[in-house]
Amino acid sequence: MIFASITDSTEIVPAFRDSILAGNVSAAVDMISIEALLDVDSVLTQNPDQISNVLSYFGLQMEIREMQGMDGKQLLLEILSSPNVFGAIVLFGISPEEPVKSAERTFVPVGYGLFGERDTIYLEIVSESGHWKIDDFFETVP
Repeated sequence: MIFASITDSTEIVPAFRDSILAGNVSAAVDMISIEALLDVDSVLTQNPDQISNVLSYFGLQMEIREMQGMDGKQLLLEILSSPNVFGAIVLFGISPEEPVKSAERTFVPVGYGLFGERDTIYLEIVSESGHWKIDDFFETVP
């Protein structure tokens, strides 16, 4: 099931993943916090080379001139629309777990891996106007 507005913290990451897999990438991008989108805008303006590094991580190529005039939301739409991202979600068996609190922050552990080797990243989620949004990710709990 894909949700437009997530009010339960346990649903945001599964809904994000499922939106991408269903080809509804704009719904997935709507699940990203305003602050995270502003951070992407800032990096696009201040350090487009860093964006190129992120794109190469996902196996994507985009010239800096192609990024000119894009905002963070448009860039994330491009990234999340990639068949490489879809394939990675399926191949790596992305499996969100129950959210955990650390001080005043909330994180969702997300398991992934190949060939029996599993690891975990942590997505920070925040509440915006009563709806949960994905804010950032960390390889370990901050």
